[in-house]
Amino acid sequence: MSRGWRATFDAGLGDNRTRILGVFLILLAILGTYVMRAYANIETVFVASLLAGSLLGRWWTVLVPLSALAVLQPLEWGTTYRGYMVGPMAGITFFVVSGYVFVGLLGRRLRPRVLFRVKSVALLTTISVPLTIAYDLWTATGEWAFLTRPLGVPLATMLEAQVPFTLYHLLSSLIFVPLFGTAFLFMHAYGWPTRSPEETPSKPLGRG
Repeated sequence: MSRGWRATFDAGLGDNRTRILGVFLILLAILGTYVMRAYANIETVFVASLLAGSLLGRWWTVLVPLSALAVLQPLEWGTTYRGYMVGPMAGITFFVVSGYVFVGLLGRRLRPRVLFRVKSVALLTTISVPLTIAYDLWTATGEWAFLTRPLGVPLATMLEAQVPFTLYHLLSSLIFVPLFGTAFLFMHAYGWPTRSPEETPSKPLGRG
């Protein structure tokens, strides 16, 4: 039974390289967003979620955004959403979490096409534009449903007010996706050997 759980665990998290990169992506999402919290919609959860799905796959597709948001969302409750009731905060959190998980899942659909080459970084950067817009539309709808709709604000007004924040978010994606995408693609491909020297099968000696 223990071997069965171990096999499932190993299959879900991958080899040591994959696990290390997964932890790095979680730290990137948390620290990058926390450091730049003073700048509206300049964050690193998006790029970490996209890379988790497209580069690592497995459980990391959802583990990276969920782990990062488990740390970051309580900070939002105590700052941006301070004073709101539990219901609205839970509703907005659902939209935020589901939005980033969707980013990771879409990244996983791209995984077979992502290799360490310029085209891969260009692909991730290109897809980040409509994906950022879709994420902002989704979360703006959540904020309208739980915060501004009860105050009588129309959805169109909420979406119009979202435009400058989406522009900042697009700038964030266009900077961080190629920057961290290149770095993590390189580490995934060439950062360090997957196997230790003892595990590497020896080459048969040639004759002569």
